[in-house]
Amino acid sequence: MSKQDEQRLLVKIATLYYMEGKKQSDIASLLHLSQSFVSRALTRCQKEGLVKITVVQPGNIFVSLEKALEQQYGIRQAIVVDVGDSPNSAQIKHAIGSAAAHYVETRLRPEDIVGISSWSSTIRCMVDEMHPQNIRARGVIQLLGGVGPNGNVQATILTQQLAAHLDCPAWLLPSQSIERSVEEKKRLLDSPEVADAVSRFAQVDVAIVGIGDLEPSQLLKNSGNYYDEEMLKLLAKRGAVGDICLHYYDAQGKPVLSREEDPVIGMELQQIRDCKHVIALAGGEEKRNAIHGALVGNYIDVLITDYPTARSLVKSEV
Repeated sequence: MSKQDEQRLLVKIATLYYMEGKKQSDIASLLHLSQSFVSRALTRCQKEGLVKITVVQPGNIFVSLEKALEQQYGIRQAIVVDVGDSPNSAQIKHAIGSAAAHYVETRLRPEDIVGISSWSSTIRCMVDEMHPQNIRARGVIQLLGGVGPNGNVQATILTQQLAAHLDCPAWLLPSQSIERSVEEKKRLLDSPEVADAVSRFAQVDVAIVGIGDLEPSQLLKNSGNYYDEEMLKLLAKRGAVGDICLHYYDAQGKPVLSREEDPVIGMELQQIRDCKHVIALAGGEEKRNAIHGALVGNYIDVLITDYPTARSLVKSEV
């Protein structure tokens, strides 16, 4: 049998499969071949260049940029969203939140324990975009204290909303994010309700976190759940570029406060690093250094960000 005879059959099989949409079993029956022969033939068609498969990439999908982020920072996945020209902060947060909602809805596994760092307007956009799921999670844990001195309980409500979408219990963290002192933090950590929530951090399968910079978000400002000017100056002096769960790190991702100095009740940076699936939602050029520090610090497995920020992250190191 000549090479041409072989190719004739290969091309016939490929035409029936790719052009006419026939199933492998139908092709096997039509040509009096075994289905395994048809399967091997289709593989040969690609290897020998008889079939070339191309992926049509729309202009607002950035696969190459996502791959560059993944390779440069060694993360599992990057998701880069299109935000158009000159987007404002609300547009960026909504686009990232929408992408995050789709990611969580399609990747969450049954019986996962989900942690949420709920002082984040971007995460709030994500929860707003979600729909009740068929997959039932084992529970949602609040990773950062959600009771604000000004009576703000939005963080607690956000945790409960996500738990409702996932048809599972919510384990709340009944404390402020930042206590008045380390001593007060220790006292609260000894209380049964707070101790129960904090003890569950090590069980988190999927952590959904925001990334903050040194300037507090409007959500935190309104809640009163933030550091005073003296502490902000100390953080700046020590090179803080960003935070996850209000635990600050420098440009290399190293914590800038020791445990003896840190009054925050929330999932700690080492616990975040140890969590097997951390999804970070953050965008905007002003957060570029904060995101970079989190990536270099190996706190993130999946980054969901906007196109301009993604481009700035792959251009050069800080």
